[in-house]
Amino acid sequence: FIGYNIFTLEKGSFKFINSLNFIKDYNIKKIYPNKLKVYLEPAKAISIVKHLDKLVILGNNGKIIHLDRTPINVPKVTGTNDIKKVFQTLEMIDKSNFNIENIKKIEFFLSERIDIELINKKKIKFPINYTIDNFNFALKLLNDEEYSKSRILDLRIPNKVITYD
Repeated sequence: FIGYNIFTLEKGSFKFINSLNFIKDYNIKKIYPNKLKVYLEPAKAISIVKHLDKLVILGNNGKIIHLDRTPINVPKVTGTNDIKKVFQTLEMIDKSNFNIENIKKIEFFLSERIDIELINKKKIKFPINYTIDNFNFALKLLNDEEYSKSRILDLRIPNKVITYD
């Protein structure tokens, strides 16, 4: 941007930043008379996904990012190559009361449902059209004394909770 007039530059001039996978967000400040300050927020790893028979790292910007080291304390995702679907599911989990750091593995099935395995070896089977409410309900069950001893919580059937010890 050397030689450009600072008055005519707009945020649209920086669209190339959106194509960079390791950037989550950016902000540009014009400092008159002749400076620009660009603030970049790097993407953080939110899961490891088996994508097209390779392990890739999904960032919190919804894009595949490349890191020098494989992150720890992020869930591993299997059963789908649809990165967009994985990102939407992880966003739902993030918006719920669930702590994503407690999740060890998320398994997607062809029927569009998921199973979540927690770090403490407990497993939750979710219905096909899972929502944020399903995640909150599962967490409530995990904290309930009656269900806390169960190894598997099955929420696939509406209005029923099936447990396996």
